[in-house]
Amino acid sequence: MIKEEHFCNKCILPDGFLGIHLNSDHLCNICADPTYKTINYSRTKISPERRTEAFNDWNAVVKDMQKNHRRRNYDCILGYSGGKDSTALLDHLVNELGLTALAVTSDTGFMTDIAKDNMKDTLKQIQVDHILIEDSISTFTKLYKYHFLHHNSNEAFLARYICDYCSDLIHSIVVKEAIRRDIPYVLFGYSPDQTFRYFYEMPQEEVMKKWKPDLLDSPFFDDNDAKWYLNDEEIEGGNLPRVLLPYHVISYREQEIIELVESKSYIKKGHADPLLTNCNVVHAATFYDFNRYGGILYAYQYAELVRLNPESRKKWLRTLKMSAPLILENNFKRREVNNFLEQIDVTQEEMLEHIEKQLSEDPNRESIKQNIEMFRKRKRKQAISVI
Repeated sequence: MIKEEHFCNKCILPDGFLGIHLNSDHLCNICADPTYKTINYSRTKISPERRTEAFNDWNAVVKDMQKNHRRRNYDCILGYSGGKDSTALLDHLVNELGLTALAVTSDTGFMTDIAKDNMKDTLKQIQVDHILIEDSISTFTKLYKYHFLHHNSNEAFLARYICDYCSDLIHSIVVKEAIRRDIPYVLFGYSPDQTFRYFYEMPQEEVMKKWKPDLLDSPFFDDNDAKWYLNDEEIEGGNLPRVLLPYHVISYREQEIIELVESKSYIKKGHADPLLTNCNVVHAATFYDFNRYGGILYAYQYAELVRLNPESRKKWLRTLKMSAPLILENNFKRREVNNFLEQIDVTQEEMLEHIEKQLSEDPNRESIKQNIEMFRKRKRKQAISVI
């Protein structure tokens, strides 16, 4: 039985979640202490002054793009994923600001069919040029296999590492496209809660020095993989675009975003749920993490959405309770997860054996097993259809 008191009264994080415990007021570490940090998550406190400065900068960027509109083939590049946020941002750029955006999608090889359908539906309605980059799929595949075979931590979620390295590769590919076309701005539709690494702008120092990982020196990778990252010539050419995250400073309410994209028929009703548009690598890593750590990385993000909008708590808590049993038994996106494991040449049995060995040596194993069993028991008491 999943009891309400097992969860934070303010957000949705359960007691015993990796690095999280409830105090006597039933508040989790993060809700009780805004400065609390773990290796997987920390709340980035943005001062009013910094937020105002970033908002003013965005307004100046918009004016610059509008001033130079038609002097360039494209005012900006939008990293387009087919999710609700990048779709709504594309609508804002084109239909509200009157800009010419180039939508660029870097196919990892594991995009969901729903995300691809969302793209097709949106691009029928919004007339913009769209580039789908697929030649880098083999590099993404090797990157994922490397992490599934080498992840070994009692503290950090697998999804954390994969998402960071994957996003750095995606960012690199999109920025290289901007350099090639001399486009001064690259935009991504990250929501306001996604400030773990960046707020509003990705610093050029990180763009130049931190996106290209040291693991490229491993025999796992070769020159064909390295070519997707920024090279010295591109870095030293002085033509790097600014990489900005507009939703960190402009108005953003998740429900309004969903209503917008559905009302304009960009995305079919029900297809804006991030659980459905997250790439299939995330689904596989989430399966790994729930069995290994008794939780999922995205619970931190969902919990922050609740803190930003307390009215959404019921929705996200229900989502967690309903999805957990499916994820634990590999019944959420089973076909996609199994296809992913097959593609990286790792069987489910091998992965679960690896997880069990790691878990047996984890000092937090009792709390982890408690959460796993709490969610499993619900699965056994009622039939839940496979998604």
